[in-house]
Amino acid sequence: MIEIDSYTIYHSPNAYIGITLLNRALCGIPVVVKRRPIYIPKERGIMVADLLGSKETPVQGSYHREDCIRWAEKFGIELHLITRDLFQERAKRWVASSLNREELPARVYYAAVGSGKESLLDQAFFRAAWVDEMDVNEEEVVKHCISSSGLDCEYILNRAFTIEITQMLNHSIDLFIKAACPGVPTWVIEGERFWGKDRVDWLVEKVRSILPE
Repeated sequence: MIEIDSYTIYHSPNAYIGITLLNRALCGIPVVVKRRPIYIPKERGIMVADLLGSKETPVQGSYHREDCIRWAEKFGIELHLITRDLFQERAKRWVASSLNREELPARVYYAAVGSGKESLLDQAFFRAAWVDEMDVNEEEVVKHCISSSGLDCEYILNRAFTIEITQMLNHSIDLFIKAACPGVPTWVIEGERFWGKDRVDWLVEKVRSILPE
């Protein structure tokens, strides 16, 4: 079976759009997408760019907002972008939190793996962030997503902080860095990287090229 490693954070509109488009494009194709949500270690900052040792300028940020709106409209994806002021307010809470940014939802996702409902949870996190304008780093939002996915909230939250899940979480970060992923969303298949929502078609072409006859 063909396997794709899929790296994202939930509070990325590019990741949300890219994952939505890929789910549509791969429907009916025999492939396993291994979702690997990551977090941003505090010592590296709070942005994916910080994790990778770079910075996003205000001009680049404003362009990316415009671009995401165009993509969402073109492909009929519901998207509600938050204001920069609200993002800054949230960023202050992330810095003050005992957890890393995106750590809680990522832990909870890995805790749900094997339940058969992890895909529903994955979608619930993206919907909370980009349709309902919630902060998926907040415990109450995470609880809502767990429950709405039909999972046992207490069990999942307890499991999310076990050694097993910590190892899974750190393993995904290590793989992300080892694969030299340039950002999110990045998909890796047979060592080849596909970065960004505008590379979904290319990724699907790659999948089709290696499907058995």
